[in-house]
Amino acid sequence: MGMMALAISLTGCVRLEEDDLFDESAALRIEHTGDDVQRLLVNAPYGWVMQYHTGTGVSVFEGFNLFAKFEQSGKVTLAGNHKYLRDGNANKYTEASSLYQLIREDGLVLAFNTWNDVLTPFVDPVAPYAAPDNLLKDGAGMQGDQNLVITSYNDKEVIMRGERYGAEVRLVKADRAWADYIADTESMKNSITNSTITSYYLTAGGRDTLYYVGLRGGKYRKSDRVNDPLRVDSISCCFTPNGFRNEHSDEVSGHRFQEFTLSEDKSCLVNEDGTVKVIPMWDTYIVTRTTLWKLDPEAFTEEQQQLYAQMDEAFKVYNKNASIASVGLGRSSGGGAVNGLVVTFYTNAKKTQSNTCGLSMTFTRPRFGEINIDSSEASTIDNNLKSIGGRSAELEPLVRKFAATLNGTYTMVPNDYFLPTGAVFTSVSDATKLVLSK
Repeated sequence: MGMMALAISLTGCVRLEEDDLFDESAALRIEHTGDDVQRLLVNAPYGWVMQYHTGTGVSVFEGFNLFAKFEQSGKVTLAGNHKYLRDGNANKYTEASSLYQLIREDGLVLAFNTWNDVLTPFVDPVAPYAAPDNLLKDGAGMQGDQNLVITSYNDKEVIMRGERYGAEVRLVKADRAWADYIADTESMKNSITNSTITSYYLTAGGRDTLYYVGLRGGKYRKSDRVNDPLRVDSISCCFTPNGFRNEHSDEVSGHRFQEFTLSEDKSCLVNEDGTVKVIPMWDTYIVTRTTLWKLDPEAFTEEQQQLYAQMDEAFKVYNKNASIASVGLGRSSGGGAVNGLVVTFYTNAKKTQSNTCGLSMTFTRPRFGEINIDSSEASTIDNNLKSIGGRSAELEPLVRKFAATLNGTYTMVPNDYFLPTGAVFTSVSDATKLVLSK
């Protein structure tokens, strides 16, 4: 029954006239559909990108970009550089030829029906991390399929599902040489994912709705919150030269999405109709202060310039060879470390040795892209500032005065939304700017 429904679906794809539905038998319609798909597969100058997924339920493996070039004779050349390639080829670009067939039964099935070094490791009933010697008890292996039921197609793509395990597999017509596609995809992946920022907002209508965590691995989690989530869904995706595509279509706040591309301003990834955004949690990365962000003296106000010079003189009272290296926001490194204003200072005349001292400040996030900075009389100092203040009594009051000049709420604009190495904070009450860099 399901295959008959598929046949009807395929009939719709090729847009047969209504009269044809009655003039042709189901078998003949499938035959004609098969001819159309055969012509489509063969007539692709760069071949096809195969976005290949495995498994039936919770995603265990990432999505894989394979490549296919079909010939009229029934020969297919597959290529890939995935980590499950055998015989010493793991993560190396590999091509392998085998046979394919379009099986016309109750529906249309694209069958890769002979062994292929690129595809068959996903289908082989062995443990993927101990192949080929460890046969799994249930023979499932990676739960990959080599018989793919065609569910829809057009001139640019063919959508299929695994006949046994049901994962979605998509053929999309390649628009460039395979080596270029691999290089461009890897470049995009590295520009939108990294080991520092691993969490993303999934938003619709401008609200922080859900979160993506661990995107870089190609298998990641969608959750209701980053820490201690109540609900977690596992998702498999394939990276593309423009972004990434999930195995399945999904929905948030009434908006559907499956594929995301990098926005023109490179601040986020947007879905097909621009209603859903994937935004890296760069704002949390900056606010957390695990990294020391230095303030650019060129952007100091006149008052800050004067205080900076006075602090430099106060260090010389403590040690004639000492001088300020930078003032920044982050975590001090001395005993009793604090999060707040951090003064890095050289301890020798050659400026080859340095240390830090700090005053605690409070950093809060009123809303996305904003930060509130606050210091008060209750702000604590670390042990280094206490020690230096014992010799140079003016230093602590000067540090507190400098910190007070930073109090306020700012909008934050990073220089790179996916991995900031700098940012500009602009006061919401006036034109004051803080320019920061790592």
